[in-house]
Amino acid sequence: MAEPDQNDNVTVPDQNNNTTPPNQSNNGTDVGKSIWLVPLYTLAYSIFAIWLLIDGWLTGFSSILNLWQLDEEFTVPAQVPFLFFTIVGALLGSAILSITSFHRHYAINYSFNSRHIWGFFLVPLLAILVGCLVFAIVQSGLLVLTGDIANESDPVRATLGYVAIGGVAGYNWDVFVKKLENLSQDLLSSSNQPN
Repeated sequence: MAEPDQNDNVTVPDQNNNTTPPNQSNNGTDVGKSIWLVPLYTLAYSIFAIWLLIDGWLTGFSSILNLWQLDEEFTVPAQVPFLFFTIVGALLGSAILSITSFHRHYAINYSFNSRHIWGFFLVPLLAILVGCLVFAIVQSGLLVLTGDIANESDPVRATLGYVAIGGVAGYNWDVFVKKLENLSQDLLSSSNQPN
């Protein structure tokens, strides 16, 4: 009996298949090896966001606050750690969106091209801005949530609430931007009406 050939289990791609290879786009723009910077970059800021989350719980964001070189007797306002928790949540939500988007464009649709790279690299900046704005909107009362997320008698629940709202806003940044447009139109139209 003849031994099976090692190549018996190898599938040969169909030469008539028009599927674009994963490292190229449909318009012929070769992404090349730079495509691997996207998951590495996403991994780096995801780990940084997780580290900041733990730093916030353990030390109250002393690593960030030390950058400001504040005096020992200076008392940090209670809103500042909640702002940081919201930003961290937005970073985590944006990281989840980046991972799923990269997988969808690269492995499922084969549509990843060089134009996508800039979007992935700007995600942390977008997350920080979205985190700041969603925090301001929640604190100002323009967005009313059920429950008391700023309950100072239960700070763990409050921090989890801010991480969660930041994460949702970071993951759905496009929805957040649409809501922001609607809110700005409502505010501007109400200010233009005569008294």
